[in-house]
Amino acid sequence: MASQKKNDQIAELYRQYRHSLLIIAVSYTRSLADAEDLIQSAFTKAILSYETNGSFLFWVNKVMRNEWYSIVRKRQKERSLDGLPEISSPSPDPLEKLIQDDNRRMLAIMIADLPERYRDIMIEYVYLGRSDEQIAADHHTNAANIRKIRSRAKKMLEDRRKEHNE
Repeated sequence: MASQKKNDQIAELYRQYRHSLLIIAVSYTRSLADAEDLIQSAFTKAILSYETNGSFLFWVNKVMRNEWYSIVRKRQKERSLDGLPEISSPSPDPLEKLIQDDNRRMLAIMIADLPERYRDIMIEYVYLGRSDEQIAADHHTNAANIRKIRSRAKKMLEDRRKEHNE
């Protein structure tokens, strides 16, 4: 009986966070199929390693980000061994399918295109609602540095929005 209750709790957590996790995962992977795989793997690992203090969404994002970087490193290693050219992402943007609101969709697409460090910090700030201090602690830096990175990322996003509107 306790096992069924725990399974129900896990299923509820998955239902509650799936859409948010999918948007974040697609921001990393740029592929809906890869995002689904990433969520499955990261969610399982996050459930097994989560301690009940802190935000579960933050924790699963951290696990998912680490999992994605491991996959990228593995793919790069495999490509270098095989000598294969890099495969580009599919042309239809999967974020467009996930986010209905045009402004939010455009923001998500632009965040996904940011350089890795900027993207990671903006995901934590925008999607996870974390403060500069919380982000700084996780990235082993100070809040002033996070504000500077976030400011630069915001400038990049504004420039891209202006280019898009022209």
